[in-house]
Amino acid sequence: MDELQNMKSDRRRRRPALSCVSCRKSKIRCDRNLPCGACVRSKHKTCIFEPQSPSLPRQSDVSSTTAGLIQTHISHTEPPRSPVENRTTHVHHHHGDGSHEDHSTISLTGSTPVDSTSSQNHGPSFDVGSLLERIRELERRLEESTGHHSGPSIATRASASGPEPITTYPSYLSGNLHAMSKSVMSKTRYLGQSHWMNQVENFQSILQIFEQQHREKKSEPMALVNRCKVLARTVKAQRWPELNFKFGVNIPPREITDNLINAYFRTSESVFRIIHVPSFKKDYENFWLSPDSVDVSFLIQLQLVMAIGSTIYDEYFSMRKSATQWVYEAQCWLISPDPKSRLTLSGLQVMLLLCIAQEAVAVGHDLVWTSVGQLMRTAIFIGLHRDPKKLPKMTQLRSEMRRRLWNTILEIALQTSIDSGGPPLISLQDFDACAPANCDDDQLTDDEVPITASPPDKFTDMSMALALRTSFAARLAIARTLNEISIQHTYDDIIRLHSHLSAVYKSLSQTLQRYTSSERQPTAFQRRQGDFLVRRYFMALHLPYFRPAMNEPTYAFSRKTVVETSVKLYSTVFPLAASSPRSVQSLVNDLGTTSVGLDDLARFATCGSGFSRSILSQAAMAIGFELQNQLQEDDGLGLPTPRADLLNIFRDSVSWLHRRIRAGETNVKGFLIETALLAQIEGLMKGLKGEELTDGIVRAGMESVREGFELLRLQAGPRPDENTIANDTQFNFDPVIAMDGDWEYDSSMQNVLIDFTSIDSVFGPTTGPDMMTTDFPQWQ
Repeated sequence: MDELQNMKSDRRRRRPALSCVSCRKSKIRCDRNLPCGACVRSKHKTCIFEPQSPSLPRQSDVSSTTAGLIQTHISHTEPPRSPVENRTTHVHHHHGDGSHEDHSTISLTGSTPVDSTSSQNHGPSFDVGSLLERIRELERRLEESTGHHSGPSIATRASASGPEPITTYPSYLSGNLHAMSKSVMSKTRYLGQSHWMNQVENFQSILQIFEQQHREKKSEPMALVNRCKVLARTVKAQRWPELNFKFGVNIPPREITDNLINAYFRTSESVFRIIHVPSFKKDYENFWLSPDSVDVSFLIQLQLVMAIGSTIYDEYFSMRKSATQWVYEAQCWLISPDPKSRLTLSGLQVMLLLCIAQEAVAVGHDLVWTSVGQLMRTAIFIGLHRDPKKLPKMTQLRSEMRRRLWNTILEIALQTSIDSGGPPLISLQDFDACAPANCDDDQLTDDEVPITASPPDKFTDMSMALALRTSFAARLAIARTLNEISIQHTYDDIIRLHSHLSAVYKSLSQTLQRYTSSERQPTAFQRRQGDFLVRRYFMALHLPYFRPAMNEPTYAFSRKTVVETSVKLYSTVFPLAASSPRSVQSLVNDLGTTSVGLDDLARFATCGSGFSRSILSQAAMAIGFELQNQLQEDDGLGLPTPRADLLNIFRDSVSWLHRRIRAGETNVKGFLIETALLAQIEGLMKGLKGEELTDGIVRAGMESVREGFELLRLQAGPRPDENTIANDTQFNFDPVIAMDGDWEYDSSMQNVLIDFTSIDSVFGPTTGPDMMTTDFPQWQ
């Protein structure tokens, strides 16, 4: 009897379960489709058939189950289909004699079927995730080989990394609402899963009713909605305050404007792509034909372009006042009422130009990092972090401009992170927008035909930005290591990051060298600016170990890297600085009379602020610190002799700071410190010691303060009230610097003048993060 019961139980266990799991639990008949009719009617999210056990599945069963799981995954992102559609589109199970062989696995993956030997040894197991990954890889290779983007396949739609299924719900009430996986696109805004707009698609039937009424113009409620909209606009307009000035009243004559615009296009725009040049020039011509006919957004863009271009208009930044006015007008436009009207690509272009102009013109340039945070969130809000292939269909011009703007936003965010010492707040997993196409602006049109990108070895309008893009990941890792508090690192990590950046930098150099053999080549400004932007990360990475390296041989590599990188950075902007020896006396005599012929990059570093000022200041201070230590470590019998190229560069940096004050810089503390340090270096070279060395340092510092004060007096105009100058926050004077009259050396003032213990106390918060943790040496 026991054996009979055991046989019955074994027979019951071997009986195949033909119904799905849901129908078995509900004890209802299952039609064995996938999904079955019962699950479709009850709107179950999953319809799963368990593998048969203990009998081994046939090859066709494994393939069918795999395809079924793929289709079940698709059912999460697509509207449910009717049972009739399921019978014609889904792969069916074959529980018969196995005569129907299913080749779905072969057709989807391009590989051989599941190994039966493996199934016998390990049971009916398979990895759907690896199957989908294999399918995505094959489709990616196919797309790259053909150069065309095909429609979404089963595996692509089933994956979050491929183009997402987009369903459009056109409605008069909700607008064109594009529903995607975990988000919706409403007008110009990209709304994540937690936004309430994602629930609108649940009321599709209601929206369709009103949409039909609207098309047939039968609905009185629709007429009332229109009247409410008009009234709402009137109410909002009554609440808006009037602006105190009219935009565009400070435009210079056409000749000057042309020079400013051309200066911007050949410098900043050639590296950080923001403007579609043909469209801008077309609107620019329309502006001169009819100034009142252009949009306000273009007018603000025009003024910001001129503000950036004015930094290289001449060597004295004679248009600083007008540039400041243009920046203020852009800030006022951005904070004016109706912010939704600026959630456009034009609005983002204004925000990007404003960030660059603020740094260039020195209008809140130490706060640009916070503005970049708003810029990045605005870009994400309108979906720039998603690739246009995964958004509703748009023209090639709009698609490429979205990619270009996002690429520039990443660069500006990373740059301001290093300048401000704040975390970059960027992760490579936070966006999937592809790199822009390697094409010229003239190739972008408003049609929907995919553009044909130029080969990588052909230089185009986007080549410089794309070359920088290849080093973005390595530079981002350095910025996160330096500024994110959650990341702990060792010196071995610093060496590893240095090696990675070195490999990327070498590849970047080879890329730019390859363009020299083509018809069109990168300009000198593009090559030097690209080198300047990437090479600074070597200095930033090793600066925290620069001072300890003076006493700890373990960090000798960091000392060498900082010094050599500083020399190359300064020589990139001023190529003749290292080979032009000048004495202290000749330098002091020539400060007010010498007018050097500066190119675009040198003018930008002299007249502008932001990263160029920060990098060169750090490089000069590092070279000065190295010179001081070289002289103090020299234990020879004769007079100490420093490296000639370092001494020449440091002397030139003093002249550079003087030129900056003459061009409108209001901080004289940097000029004071470098002049005093140069006097100490010259004194050590002459063998001076003790009080004699100290007196020379203080006298040089006092002369520099006198010179700086006179230059600031010229900026302020006719002799103003001294109390007004001392209290004016624009100049940010220290009390000792704001004094006037004949100054005599007093030993009690020594600590006040030369006791600067950190870079932050010397240059203020705009110096950047890299030197903030490095104490400035005491003056012996």
